[in-house]
Amino acid sequence: MRPFLVAFLICFSLPSFADDGAAPVLGAPTAEDIQDARQRLLELGGPDAALLDAACCKMCSKGKACGDSCISRDKQCRKGVGCACDG
Repeated sequence: MRPFLVAFLICFSLPSFADDGAAPVLGAPTAEDIQDARQRLLELGGPDAALLDAACCKMCSKGKACGDSCISRDKQCRKGVGCACDG
């Protein structure tokens, strides 16, 4: 009885390959995701809001954040997420 139970549990714990839908792939968050999360935290206020502003190495008011610096809003950022923040 016990080997049957073990085989049963193994079969139902494995992922199904007959499923037509692809499993969601979790990747690194995009710069937009990080900026949206930062903005929501700042709107909540509280003692942690000052820490979020301190974490930005540069505030971009005219342009947009791209990596650790600011670029023109009409340009496309080709750098990864950095410490610059949109302001």
